Amino acid sequence: MKLHQIHILRSILLCVLFCLSFAKVKASGTHKKVKYNYMLSLPADYDKYPDKKWPVIFYLHGRHASGKHLESITRYGLPYYLQKGKKMDFIVISPQCPWNKNWASEDWFNPVYDELAAKLKIDDSRVYLIGMSMGGFGTWALANRMPERFAAIAPFCGGADPKWADQLQKVPTWVFHGTADHDIPISRSEVMVKALQKKNAEIKFTRLKGEGHDISKHFNNDELYSWLLQHSLKKTPFWEEPLPFIKPILASKVVPNAPLNQVKYAFTD
Repeated sequence: MKLHQIHILRSILLCVLFCLSFAKVKASGTHKKVKYNYMLSLPADYDKYPDKKWPVIFYLHGRHASGKHLESITRYGLPYYLQKGKKMDFIVISPQCPWNKNWASEDWFNPVYDELAAKLKIDDSRVYLIGMSMGGFGTWALANRMPERFAAIAPFCGGADPKWADQLQKVPTWVFHGTADHDIPISRSEVMVKALQKKNAEIKFTRLKGEGHDISKHFNNDELYSWLLQHSLKKTPFWEEPLPFIKPILASKVVPNAPLNQVKYAFTD
């Protein structure tokens, strides 16, 4: 067989493999893609460094900030402090979850991220996820679904399924919870911390003695953001990357979240 015929057959085979693998990966996604509204905060020096790529924080609010009025998310948490003039060397995205939804209901993250990545100078090796109450549950859930996406996470007064530890062990995590939280007991965080410790994961746990459910003031703690910046995703050098048409074949399987009634979500803030 002539050499050019071999090349043609090889190309056809690769195309077939690509189509089959792409269909398999696409079929594994079980969450509807939607577009959520969001607030955007840029670093003060963003325009001074045209070639610099910036770390990104996604902040997830609690249930009572859900809805259609975007300004509601500035009532507490990180958006509150940003509105008051807090300076950060991060791009901060604060999406708003609709009523009757939670952060794990739909795939809102990828549409928002793709839109921002096309417009802004984002360092995709330093994407972080933090949130409180419903946002704490959402932080655990999204990190479980996409552990390869986030360099580190910080769930506040949330909870998750300990079975997710297999996935979450890949993501450095700093957990915050008040010992006097009567809305979402600290045991919800404790069980996750113990499950991750058994996996020898990188996990920090701050027990806020005597504090209740409203621990939003700790989003003003610069130590948290310094800790986030200590983590970045390891990027494979381009010469070690698989060829583009091979990547879908090697793509990791989408990990669906457990049904909400199994995770026992509790959104009371």
